[in-house]
Amino acid sequence: MDSEQSFHTSLDELMMAIEDRLDEVDIDIDVDGGDGQLILTFLSGSQIVVSRQPAQREVWVAAKSGGFHLHREKAAWLCATTGETLDVLLNRVVSEQAGLEVQAFMGIGAELAQ
Repeated sequence: MDSEQSFHTSLDELMMAIEDRLDEVDIDIDVDGGDGQLILTFLSGSQIVVSRQPAQREVWVAAKSGGFHLHREKAAWLCATTGETLDVLLNRVVSEQAGLEVQAFMGIGAELAQ
């Protein structure tokens, strides 16, 4: 298991990577970050919250379709309830809330989960 510092560093990099990917898509999403979380606000007013949970060593995603807890397993962040990797989960929930297909997150988190 990695050190606390490297875990926090990887979470910082993950949050920045999510923001960077959102900057690349042509969807009007307001992104606010701080206090260990990202809040994505869509035109409809709905939100997705991506938050770090260092005590559990997890990333949590809260969306209209539910709450998802992801833990690191080998080279990926995996959802405990759906089995989806972080990139697949983010593509799905952002697509659902944006009302159009989004594939911006493929591969995100895999390189940071090692």
